[in-house]
Amino acid sequence: MKHEFFQPKTKAFFSVQSIFELAKTITSDPRHEWFTILICPASGGQLTIDDSMLCIDRSKAIFITPGQHIHISENSISDGYAISFNKEFYCIEYHDSDISCQGLLFVNNFTLVNFNLDEQQLTIYMNTAKEMIGEMNEKASLQEEMLKNLLKNLLIRSNRLFREQMSDGNVNDSSIDFVRKFSDLVEKHFKEIKEVEIYADMMRIASSSLTKKLKKYGIDSPSKIIKTRIVTEAKRLLMYTHKSVKEIASLLGYDDPFYFSRIFTREAGMSPSDYKKSIQNYK
Repeated sequence: MKHEFFQPKTKAFFSVQSIFELAKTITSDPRHEWFTILICPASGGQLTIDDSMLCIDRSKAIFITPGQHIHISENSISDGYAISFNKEFYCIEYHDSDISCQGLLFVNNFTLVNFNLDEQQLTIYMNTAKEMIGEMNEKASLQEEMLKNLLKNLLIRSNRLFREQMSDGNVNDSSIDFVRKFSDLVEKHFKEIKEVEIYADMMRIASSSLTKKLKKYGIDSPSKIIKTRIVTEAKRLLMYTHKSVKEIASLLGYDDPFYFSRIFTREAGMSPSDYKKSIQNYK
């Protein structure tokens, strides 16, 4: 059963449902429109976010940003919860000074965001989802504020756990914040800005220093990150729209579709048209 909160005046939306229920609602266009936290007990199942597959061989928390595409294999994950919300309910950018998850838990252009949960952590996450459901069933006063507080606490806990597992003792908080700032800038500007120098200027650092810093943290070069984000968006459009390669190139800021196709081919290993054919054949 899906439990929902909706405020007509502000369009604020929040929901908790089982992952099994979420899987049933995913259609041939599984473009995700909410910020979502998946709480997955170990099942041996698998899910795919964009074109990255993730095996649930251990209990995990998984974070999905609006615009990403998700596919859950049939009967693959039968337990766990999906907690979803929109920016009208809780704006992660506005609250970044409180929870510091913009460009880290969500809008992360470096990795598919997930981390392992031990038995105690899994219990806390599952109980939080159940408490959210209980709150929505109660219909008590100040319900929106209570739900926001529960969500905020979960995001803070997740921020800590992801930073711990991401750092592995080698990267401090200031370094992680540097990385997530770059990720956020790429997400906001990749359609219009392709030059590393401009991103470096926005971060008030030399482009060579930006490259060295990312390399130090085991991250691809900034030019690679920008191209990967562009190709990821192109793949989404090729998979789930009927737009032509020329139209997609224009949407992604390229006047020359042939130049765009060359970039796509270098990054994806095949041309945009061949990629679309391979997806159609797979379906």
